[in-house]
Amino acid sequence: MTQRILILSHDNKIGDAIVATGLLKPLRAHWPDCEIGVLCGASNAALYRHHPDVKWLHVSASRNVFARMWASIKARMVGYDMVVHFGLNLANPSEQIVLKLINAKQRFLFSSELIKTLPNDVVMHSNLNDQHYSARHLLFLKTIGAPSSGYQYDIRFDPHTPPERLQLDGRNMVINSQSSTANRSLSIPWLQAFVMAVGEQYPDTHLHLLSASLSHEVDLKAAFLGLSDHVHVCNFHASVGESLKVISSADVVVTPDTYAVHAASAWNIPVVALYMPEGPTKVWAPLSDRYVQLEAPAGQTVSDIDVSDVMAALQQINFTSA
Repeated sequence: MTQRILILSHDNKIGDAIVATGLLKPLRAHWPDCEIGVLCGASNAALYRHHPDVKWLHVSASRNVFARMWASIKARMVGYDMVVHFGLNLANPSEQIVLKLINAKQRFLFSSELIKTLPNDVVMHSNLNDQHYSARHLLFLKTIGAPSSGYQYDIRFDPHTPPERLQLDGRNMVINSQSSTANRSLSIPWLQAFVMAVGEQYPDTHLHLLSASLSHEVDLKAAFLGLSDHVHVCNFHASVGESLKVISSADVVVTPDTYAVHAASAWNIPVVALYMPEGPTKVWAPLSDRYVQLEAPAGQTVSDIDVSDVMAALQQINFTSA
C-alpha cells in the first residue's frame, strides 16, 4: 500500500529545509512507492520545487497563521498517512492548528519534554538541543526502520536551468554576510577589511558577495565600487535558488550561522562559519570535511570577530590561491 508522507517545513527557514532534503532519498529507498509532500514557506520552497522525490508542494505564502492554515487545508485534501514535524515547539497554538487541519492518520513528533498526544502519535524523545539538527532526521528514519547511513543533503535545481558556474581564473570565495538580525550579520566595514585582507594574501581569489535584499545589493555595490576586478556583488533574487547556484561553484564559503553553512555542506565545500557568543555551534555545525567555526567574544556581535582570526581559519582549512 502506498504511503503518503507529509514533511512540515513551514517555519520558512532555509537552513532547516536544506537539512530536511537528506530525508528524501532514504524515504524512497525504504518505501519505493511512497508519495512525499512538503508544506513549506515561500522562502524555502526552492529547496523542494524541483526535487524528483517530492510529489506535492504546499506553499504558505507568508508566516501568517491564516496563510499556514490555508496551506494546511490544501495538504489535508491529499489525505496523508503520516505527517512529520521536526520542531520542538508543539506548545505553540499555530503548530497545533496546522497539525489538526492536516489531519494525517499518524503524526511523528519530536519533544524534549512530555506532551499531550493522540493515540496514533509517535513521539521521539531525546536530548535534541545538544545534538546536530540532522540527528532528528536520523532518529525519524531509525524509528520507521529506514536506512540512515550516509545521510546527505540533496539540493536540486531547475533541470531546465543548469547550475551557474563561476568559470573564473583562480579560486572562488563566496561570502554570505547577512543573517536574520544585525548582531548576527557581518557589517560592511568588516567586509571591506576582510576583502582587503584576502586580496593581499590570496590575490588570485575571486570574491562573490551575496545580496540579501535589493537595498543590501545597492549598499554592497557602493561599498566596493572600483575596489578590485576580483570583487563581485551578486544581484539579489527573490528565490534563494540563485544564491545556491553561486554557492555550489565555490571553493570556500565564509558566512555567519545561516543557510549558507548547510548549502556548503551539501556539496562538501570548505566553510568558515561565524557565530554569536555561545552560539549553537554543535547543533548547526557544517557537515563538510573541512570547516572552522568561530564565535564572537562574550557580549559582542559577529562583526566583532577579528578579521585575522578568519584569515587564520582559511589557512587551517588549507585554502590557497590557484
